[in-house]
Amino acid sequence: MMEHPEKFPHLIATWAIAVAQALDEIGLDSKAIFADTGIDLIHARDPNMRIPAAKMTQVYNLAEKLSNDPAFGLSIARFIHPTSLNALGYSLFASRTMETFCRRIVRYFRLVTTNAINQFEETETDLRLIMMPATDRGSFIPQDSWLAMIVRFGRDIYRPNFSPIRVKLRRPEPKRNKRAFIDYFQAPVDFGHKTNVLIFDKQDMRMQLPAANAELARQNDQVVLSLLARMDREDIITQVRASVVDLLPSGECCKEKIAERLHMSERTLQGRLSKRKTSYRNLLNETRKELAEQYISQDLRSFSEVTYLLGFADISSFSRAFRNWTGLSPTAYRGEYLNNLQSDHG
Repeated sequence: MMEHPEKFPHLIATWAIAVAQALDEIGLDSKAIFADTGIDLIHARDPNMRIPAAKMTQVYNLAEKLSNDPAFGLSIARFIHPTSLNALGYSLFASRTMETFCRRIVRYFRLVTTNAINQFEETETDLRLIMMPATDRGSFIPQDSWLAMIVRFGRDIYRPNFSPIRVKLRRPEPKRNKRAFIDYFQAPVDFGHKTNVLIFDKQDMRMQLPAANAELARQNDQVVLSLLARMDREDIITQVRASVVDLLPSGECCKEKIAERLHMSERTLQGRLSKRKTSYRNLLNETRKELAEQYISQDLRSFSEVTYLLGFADISSFSRAFRNWTGLSPTAYRGEYLNNLQSDHG
C-alpha cells in the first residue's frame, strides 16, 4: 500500500525539537539556525503544530553545511521519543510484532510527515519497508533520520541488537564518514539506490514483541485516526476509517451512514474512494480485520463482545469472517497467540 503525497507537505512540529537537540549536541546554535528559517522552536513544542516541509528542508541544508557531516541525520533519531510522534509513538511501541510496527508506519506516518511515500512489501525471502520523500528528494538528512528512527525503536521494543539484513539509501555514497551508516544499521548499506529500503528477515519480524499490548495499540490507533481526520479533511480514506471505527459498535455502519457523516452522497463517496483505488467495502473489511486481530489477541473480551464491537449480527457471522481473514477460528487464533506469548516469555 502506498501513501498518498500532498501538494504542500508538512510535518509534526515536535520533530524539529529532535533536530534542534542534535544540532546543540555538536555545538551548533539551533536557535539561530531555526530563526534563520522562520521556525519558532517554542511553538514547536506543541504536538498539534505542523511545520511546512520546505522550511525544514532549509534547516537540514544548513545543518549538513555547518556540521560537515553527511551522517548527521542518524544522530537525530537518538532524540526522537514515542511522545515526539504523539499517539502514534505509543501505538508503535505497543505493536504485536515488528511487522505490525512497520505496517503502522505505512498507514499512519502521515501524522509525522505528509512528505513521505511509504510502502511495505513481502518477497519470498524477506520483508521490505520502503520510504521516499514526496518533495525535496535531494535533502537526505530527513530520509536518513526516518530509517534510523525505525531501527532505533526496534532496538528499544524488541532487542538491543535488532538490525535489518540490508539497507538501501537514496543518498550518494558519502566521501567521508561512510562507516557511520554501516555502524549504525549494523548491516550492509548500499548508497545511490532509487528508493530508501530497510530489508528485514521474515521470521525475525514476526516474533512476538515483549511489551506487545493490543488494547493500548488499538486505543492509540483510534486517537491517531482522529488526529489525521482533523488534520486533513481532504483525506477521504482517513475520514472513512475513522467513521467506521466510531459506527461499528452501533450496528449501523453502512455506506449510507458514512456518507451522511461526511456530508456527501453515496455516489460522491464511492467516486472519491475509487480515485484512491479502494472502496467502502474494502476499508470496512480492513478495519474490521485489524480490530478483530487486536481484540482476539487480548484475553479480556468474550467473542460475543467482539462480535458486538465489530458490528456483526451474530457470533457465527463473525467467526466465518475471521476465518476468511486469518485462516483460523477466533478460538484457535487466540490460543495460538497466547501460546506464543507464553513461549516467548518462558
